[in-house]
Amino acid sequence: MSHSTTGRARAIALTATALVSVPLLAGTAAADPIDMYAPHARAAAKVATNGTLLAQKNVSESWRTAAGQYCVRVSDPDIDDLKDAAVHVTSNSNWATFIVQAPPNTRCGGDPNTVSVLSINTANTYADTAFTLTVQ
Repeated sequence: MSHSTTGRARAIALTATALVSVPLLAGTAAADPIDMYAPHARAAAKVATNGTLLAQKNVSESWRTAAGQYCVRVSDPDIDDLKDAAVHVTSNSNWATFIVQAPPNTRCGGDPNTVSVLSINTANTYADTAFTLTVQ
């Protein structure tokens, strides 16, 4: 009888180990960005410090090219010329200043649908920060 109890305990332990291991083996997949409510913007994006697109309205992707340097690709077909659009960037912290470079620019591969965003800290150097971008 002690063998069956030991066998059952071993089976439970192996099952528990397997269940705990599954998420570790599977890794974490990047979730699709959620739709962003921005009724007065033609396009909008919420971007994480690592460049991940967290939420969007008419934005197809965002990425980080270097420390404090980002690209945001607008996918709104009604925006004929993004370089003439009003683009506004707001920090999700209180210490960053932003420079927005109109397309086409080399930092974002010369894509006419992509805006370059540079984040500068109080020491006047590029620094990663989360931000929200809107295109009017």
